[in-house]
Amino acid sequence: PRIGILAVDGDGAHVVYGKVCLHSSEAIRFVPGEPTVLEVDGWRLGLAVCRDTGIPEHAARTAALGMDGYVAGVVHADHEAEVHGERARRVAADHGVWVATAAFAGPTGGGFDRTSGRSGIWSADGELIAGTGTAPDEIARAVLVT
Repeated sequence: PRIGILAVDGDGAHVVYGKVCLHSSEAIRFVPGEPTVLEVDGWRLGLAVCRDTGIPEHAARTAALGMDGYVAGVVHADHEAEVHGERARRVAADHGVWVATAAFAGPTGGGFDRTSGRSGIWSADGELIAGTGTAPDEIARAVLVT
């Protein structure tokens, strides 16, 4: 069993990535995956889940596979609102790629009664191009260019 990412296409849903950098509590139930790049419309997207984004080696190993962008789903407590933005800017600076994070907004339980929200899309220069606030129904959109 893995904590992962699904790709959904005309053939259905497929597991395409398993979280690499598990927390100790996760490692009791789940096995780590490997860095992965998924091609979507000619873009090679490096995949990450939450803690993966905080481990520079993860982004480096994923970049070594050849990526145009780094995309991640994350959840942070409300007092950690800047964490995924800092990590996104670091990945952009280190690897010269676009970065997008889908940051959970709203209560999840399990210690996350108030989450940070603030999903975002950063250019390869590390500039925030589009972002959301803390509401669960907000969406960030951007047109990515090489």
